[in-house]
Amino acid sequence: MRQSFSEALLELATADPNLYVVSVGLRPSVMLDRFSTRFKTRFIECGVAENNAAGISAGLAKSGKNVFLCTYSCFSPGINLATIKQSICLNNLPVKIIGYHAGLLTGELGASHQMLEDIALMRSLPKMEVFAPIDATEIYKMVKVLAKSSHPAYLRLVRPSTPVIYPGRLGFTIGKSQVLQSGKDITVLGYGPVLAQVFSIVTKKSLEIVNCSSLKPLDTTTILRSVKKTGRLLVIEDHQQNGGLGEAVASLILKTSLKCRFTHLAVSDSFGQSARDPYDLYRLHGLSPVNILDTINKLCSR
Repeated sequence: MRQSFSEALLELATADPNLYVVSVGLRPSVMLDRFSTRFKTRFIECGVAENNAAGISAGLAKSGKNVFLCTYSCFSPGINLATIKQSICLNNLPVKIIGYHAGLLTGELGASHQMLEDIALMRSLPKMEVFAPIDATEIYKMVKVLAKSSHPAYLRLVRPSTPVIYPGRLGFTIGKSQVLQSGKDITVLGYGPVLAQVFSIVTKKSLEIVNCSSLKPLDTTTILRSVKKTGRLLVIEDHQQNGGLGEAVASLILKTSLKCRFTHLAVSDSFGQSARDPYDLYRLHGLSPVNILDTINKLCSR
């Protein structure tokens, strides 16, 4: 995902002389070396100063620049949320905040870097749009679209290489989910690489897999249509249960008085921890393919 984002950014910057990148001291890790070398005057290194970086990004956007603010998600929005709110969102400035190394897949960096609250924080901010691509293919398409948006946005990226699931023929549209697999027995909603695990599950159940990479605005039409068809719903996310996609969908289900069988798999009010194999953390927190299959079987057997 990091590499695909970097390549898309280079292409956009070549065509758009107003595109600027603001970095917070992690240029090599977030794969911005090529950008900083090629576009020296449009690469602003703030060092370890997250609040300052958000303020500079807001100022650049106010002056008409197309700004991408890039660092780990545990630092942005983890540290500079107040500046994002006051300087970016209150002024409705189109700063694109890229949060790298999100979720449990951060692995050996441990709980301090495993940002599991970013979706909840950014969904709560007025004007802010929130996105989390499933793989490198989708992030490439997504960045090209978001670069043209006039709204503030948060993009969530993970650290390791991940399977490519997103069909090349599909585009990306803000506020739209994609039905990656049609089915009739159960709707499975999610975003990011944790959702990709569902494709490795062997089951006789007919799964409808929906990629909710646009978390805000959320595609309520596609979600409700699918759940009305299947009558069963499983939401999976590499994030805290509190404030994530599961809560947003549960609220939607209640507001529309839609009857369905519903389960939410996510991190249950706990921090992550270090792991040499990050997928061990999925197993620990009940997000592995085995856990997902067991949940599907329970939902379909009731």
